[in-house]
Amino acid sequence: MSLGVRSAPDRPVAVIIGDSIPRHLVGRRLSRRYRVINHCIPGMTLQKLIEFSPLLLGDVDPAIVIVHCGTNNIASHNSSEIVSLLSQLEATVKSLAPDVKIAYSGLTANGNCIHTDIFICYVNDRIREFCMDRDSYYICNDNVSLAHLSRDGIHLNRRGTVQLAMNFISFLRSTMSSFHTGTQSFRMDLPNYQPK
Repeated sequence: MSLGVRSAPDRPVAVIIGDSIPRHLVGRRLSRRYRVINHCIPGMTLQKLIEFSPLLLGDVDPAIVIVHCGTNNIASHNSSEIVSLLSQLEATVKSLAPDVKIAYSGLTANGNCIHTDIFICYVNDRIREFCMDRDSYYICNDNVSLAHLSRDGIHLNRRGTVQLAMNFISFLRSTMSSFHTGTQSFRMDLPNYQPK
């Protein structure tokens, strides 16, 4: 006997994997169309993400995997090595979920060193090229500025987390219509968020 409770139709799953930058994003607030699971772990590097992907994806059959990782690789790897690690990660994820769409979230600004910030811009350009070559998605986070960083100059403050969430929300909204059109990259122009 049913008590008037309807079971919601199964929604496609989107999984966010990566480092600590998007760790405060709440999945249920990012999309109504997807069931969003956030598996971001502080200190995560691309090498560890390759190793732990089977555990992070688990038994879930995701429609989308959003990768935000590389911040912890900046100090020890050049851009070619980072792109090579992304390629290995993509192969691992595709072996676990062959039909999955993968989106790479651009690395956010660094307030500690201008040289590191410039290098991050260069790495993001390489990631964008990688996405176009692989027919993957790129989520541009250029609108996450130094004003969106916490005191440590790396992690996001409240405004930064909101801006990153807006970028992910816009991407997830765009996927329903763009999956069948073969869009190679995602670029959004959002108004600047101004908290009250």
